[in-house]
Amino acid sequence: MTLPPDRSHVRTEHRNPASSHLDRLEAADIAALMAEDHRAVTDAVAAAAPAIGALVESMVPKFAQGGRLLYFGAGTSGRLGVLDASECPPTFMSDPGQVVGIIAGGDSALRRSSEGREDEPDGARAEIERLAVGPLDTVIGIAAGGTTPYPLGAIRLAKARGATTAFLACVPMAAPPACDHLLVIDTGPEVLTGSTRLKAGSATKLALNCITTALFTRLGKVRGNLMVDLAATNDKLVDRAIRTVMQFDPSRTREEAWALLEANGRSVKRAIDVPNWQPRLRDASVALRPLRAEDREAMHAAASDPAIWELHSERNRHERPVFDRFFDAALACGGALVAEDPATGRVIGSSRYYDWNPADRSVVIGYTFLARSHWGGSVNGAMKRLMLDHAFRWARTAWFHASPGNARSRRALEKIGARLDREEMVPVGGVPSLRVIYRIDRG
Repeated sequence: MTLPPDRSHVRTEHRNPASSHLDRLEAADIAALMAEDHRAVTDAVAAAAPAIGALVESMVPKFAQGGRLLYFGAGTSGRLGVLDASECPPTFMSDPGQVVGIIAGGDSALRRSSEGREDEPDGARAEIERLAVGPLDTVIGIAAGGTTPYPLGAIRLAKARGATTAFLACVPMAAPPACDHLLVIDTGPEVLTGSTRLKAGSATKLALNCITTALFTRLGKVRGNLMVDLAATNDKLVDRAIRTVMQFDPSRTREEAWALLEANGRSVKRAIDVPNWQPRLRDASVALRPLRAEDREAMHAAASDPAIWELHSERNRHERPVFDRFFDAALACGGALVAEDPATGRVIGSSRYYDWNPADRSVVIGYTFLARSHWGGSVNGAMKRLMLDHAFRWARTAWFHASPGNARSRRALEKIGARLDREEMVPVGGVPSLRVIYRIDRG
């Protein structure tokens, strides 16, 4: 028998001085030592973050054109690749063929070791050909010690077919031939010498998690930090879908979230893309809720002070016929909110969202007024901040209109960071009126 290559230089084969007395420890002490040793895992993956990021960014445009991610590994490395691939469809509702894990020895090797297959440098050829690997694909070979012939052969074969290639190892090493992206996750010697299912295995799993999570996030399957490309197909997923919709828009009740999901084929992504322009919002100084027909008298009482309108172009809005026209337009717009004093429940004003433009993701916030009892404090600014925070769940830009001579409104807008964009004529009460247009952009 020809002796195998000497791998004594490979760091994952070295003895770990911290565990030289492992066989003399109680079970609890072994667990504590292993936990302490695993602190190196996150540091090693963090050090590789730039390389992981470069790999993922190279995949994003290819995935948009139908590309795939293919893992090749043997033993623990192969099992981890298969595991990560199998978790992508339930997490991101991805097609099972988008991320594929291949282990040396085939699926039977997931449960029964066939480590001898890892020594075959051309062992991946049949899978590479069956999968018709090509230029849109990315093939990642995984080998903790960096020397396994099977994944090294896989990237060589894939590169010959035009694929992007990467190699993930848990030891310092030079990039092997045919490797476009080298990912070094240097975890050092194991507590149990050479057992790379331990620290190296944990680091590999974390690195693969980083790759697919970053990839699908960049592909638009995550909103904020919520999994939104989710279909509610059983009780657990229905509950998660409802809670996701509510987390994205906390103004919705559980019943409203479920009705929205039902109306959108139980798709979370489609449901949360439906803007909610009549939310319930509140802070310590003001509560906002949807305007109702029965609010007419209470709102007129708040709006009946002529001083509220003296700087507006429609200065007679306190008069009943003009106010009724204003109120009816608010009801009809589908985005009007009543402002209440949270301490008393008394109606103190109103505002509204209108002219939502899904093409450029913009919305107008306006027709805001407050009873004079609530001028000069924090209520006006609080209303606008609450409405902005809510609007920016969907919108990229919020517009505000003000009369050129309404210094009070203009100061209020500038206080919250709005900037003057332009002047234009807009209809007010059916009459074209000059308006100054302010904007605030998300972020």
